[in-house]
Amino acid sequence: MARRFERERRILVMAHESPDGDAVGSVVAMMLVARRLGIGCRAFLPGHDPLPAEYAFLQLQGEIHRGSFPSVDGSTVYVLDCATPERVAPGLLAYPGVKVNIDHHNDNAGWGAYNLIDREASSTTEVLYKMFTAGGFSLDVDVATALYAGLVTDTGRFQYANTTPAGHRMAAVLQETGVDVNAVYRAVYSSYPVGKLRLLGRALDRLTLLLDGRLAVSWLDLHDMARAQAEDSYAEGIIDSLRTVEGVLVAALLRERRSEGGIEIKVSLRSTDGAVDVSSIAHVWDGGGHVQAAGFTSREVREAVIRGIERETLSRL
Repeated sequence: MARRFERERRILVMAHESPDGDAVGSVVAMMLVARRLGIGCRAFLPGHDPLPAEYAFLQLQGEIHRGSFPSVDGSTVYVLDCATPERVAPGLLAYPGVKVNIDHHNDNAGWGAYNLIDREASSTTEVLYKMFTAGGFSLDVDVATALYAGLVTDTGRFQYANTTPAGHRMAAVLQETGVDVNAVYRAVYSSYPVGKLRLLGRALDRLTLLLDGRLAVSWLDLHDMARAQAEDSYAEGIIDSLRTVEGVLVAALLRERRSEGGIEIKVSLRSTDGAVDVSSIAHVWDGGGHVQAAGFTSREVREAVIRGIERETLSRL
């Protein structure tokens, strides 16, 4: 894949909706490397809200296009960190040009014309790191920082079960390249906007334990977002506080958001120890993800979604 990439002349790089650190870090890293190689590169992340503020420190993140799907103009499309192309754009599969699918999700079916899928990798930035290293591409501190951002967030600061010796070795090389790991930590985990903390407080206040304490559920609606003066991205990461409750095996956070078809509910799912495969729960609603982290979107009423999650969780206990 490295040899194919360096022969490109014009590419469009994109990742999934509601981008997390791995999505943003992967897109930024590929943009930077492409420009170092003289490849014309544009980037797109679906959604209309600003990117999460915690990733503002990444170089070129301000050049990522948002909003409507951009004109492709014959470019090779590189889709990163996205098991299902519908999470980028519904019409992506209909694009007649070349689509390259680079990912680490276990439920990625290999839908691209070219696929680089490493299900053992901790993050998509780890997949890119291996690709860049195999190609002999120079990794400067800006590229290394973008790669590290994806690695540290997708491993939960090297605490999740997907943390591997390979991930630690990658982190060591990136730090030796010049990554300021403390600065990354402060930006991502220790510089929350007030609105994010208000949302966290509201979610904790609504925390409900089901299935004898094995399922933790909470929710945020549009009124919560407005009262907290919060952007949609502020809700990212709140699910990780729900999963810390003693005895919980599965955590779910439901949040309302506006879409072109009206109001929908975005659901984030987490499994504390992997005993319950939450990606299989997400598949019931045509979502996806990993064994321990997954999500889906629904237009059902909130109570119906909660009952469905409870039912599907119980069937897997």
